[in-house]
Amino acid sequence: MYTRALDVISKKNYDYGVSLLKDLVKAVPGFWDARELLRSAEIKKAQQLTGFQKIAGQAKAKLAIVKGKLLLSKDPREALNLAEEALASFYSNEGLHFLYEAAMAMDTSYLAIDALERFLENDPNNEKVIEELIVLLEGIEDSNRVLQLRQKIVSLRPNDLKAQANLRAAAATATMAQNAASAAAAAEKSKVTTKTNGTNLPDVSDLERGDRIIRSEEDIKEMIRRYEKLVEAGQGTIEIHRKLGEFYQRVNMHEKAIEEFNRLAQMQGVLDLVVDKAIERSNVALAEQHIEEMIATSTPTPEELNEARKSITNYQIQCGLARIKNYPNDLQVRYDLALLYFELEMIDKALEEFQHAKLNPQRKLISMIYIGRCFAIKEQYDMAIDIFEEAIKEMPYLDVQKMRAIYYLGAAYERMGKADKAFECFKQIYSANVNYMDVAEKVKKHYDRLRKKEEASDTAAAPQATATHEAVDIQEDGNAPELDDTFAPTDEEIAAGNESSRS
Repeated sequence: MYTRALDVISKKNYDYGVSLLKDLVKAVPGFWDARELLRSAEIKKAQQLTGFQKIAGQAKAKLAIVKGKLLLSKDPREALNLAEEALASFYSNEGLHFLYEAAMAMDTSYLAIDALERFLENDPNNEKVIEELIVLLEGIEDSNRVLQLRQKIVSLRPNDLKAQANLRAAAATATMAQNAASAAAAAEKSKVTTKTNGTNLPDVSDLERGDRIIRSEEDIKEMIRRYEKLVEAGQGTIEIHRKLGEFYQRVNMHEKAIEEFNRLAQMQGVLDLVVDKAIERSNVALAEQHIEEMIATSTPTPEELNEARKSITNYQIQCGLARIKNYPNDLQVRYDLALLYFELEMIDKALEEFQHAKLNPQRKLISMIYIGRCFAIKEQYDMAIDIFEEAIKEMPYLDVQKMRAIYYLGAAYERMGKADKAFECFKQIYSANVNYMDVAEKVKKHYDRLRKKEEASDTAAAPQATATHEAVDIQEDGNAPELDDTFAPTDEEIAAGNESSRS
């Protein structure tokens, strides 16, 4: 899913990219590259919103925050999910601060720190947030950053004696930490903590501090080296093996990742869904690497390439079917398989799985849109219209998802020759977003036709001439335009076909 998100975001499809990444970070909270990309896409998405879209996004985000605050003590994980929903709807400091609150309720300090750091990027002089961040940073002994923040507070309140005292204390702590680090580096260049038993094993607390925010490939490789030392010494816990597998994936060491996740499954005694998907992700990545090597080192025939890609597709389908068998009550796996089928243009199979996935409240509306698209591709336009209208009734705000449903409804009406109803759909979108797909062109053509009718009516000299014009115009309005590809998978969806199991 991460590669798919990179692809769609590179094409400036920020809404779809945010949707993909939001689900990914919910499933794998420690996937930091995905979280970094998600925040960047959320910012760009928010910058694009104008007028009613912006108001709707803000309202949706506010509603998610209100719901989440009610769940902070009872269900902090769901509160964290709602914080992500809020930021995905509209990126704001309010959403970031609620993400901090939810992360604190989950005792996830690295995520809380990141949320506050991003808050300060937008509002660097917010003293309340600076103080909250200082508390967290002191907890992980990041004395240099604490010193920077204390300096910031003194710059805001230069005559505050307490702020000056806090700054002096922070400077002393940072100096001691720097001296200790220098001494440790000189004593042991490998940067590991020597334990009392004489072994050179990384201290777990050191690993936890190092794991909180990892950005570069070198950071990841350093963490791999540390975790490998613990595993070699027989001190690998379930959590250590899980993190090690994730780190292997992030630097494309997929064979080692598969080995690590299989070891994790043995330790757990069961192959859970997250580990299962991680293994599939690495197997698909290895198969794709093989195809790239074929192209780079030889001249494979189109048949050979198609066969190689088909083997990936078959593997992904088999994985999806196995998950449905192993997790019959998990409707998310139904949605994942439906999406894969749809992207592969296996419409009948996709339709069946989307009908199951619709029972998942979190996937209900998007599944209904896909069901309508499936009906339309099968040229069952009346059924497509029914499902699109049903979905639209349950969407209170004219956000991107609702515009998508209205657009497909208009296209279905257009296919049935109901030009007036189709125009009402396109006009509703046009009034909110003139740049959405090709609605501007459709609206222009509609008014051009009306103008031609009026001109013909004014200038017609004979009834036959009028009748001829009207016959031509009826043909133009009555016959649907060429929309064979309207409901089919988009370029982004087709390109992502080989990666749909990463959801």
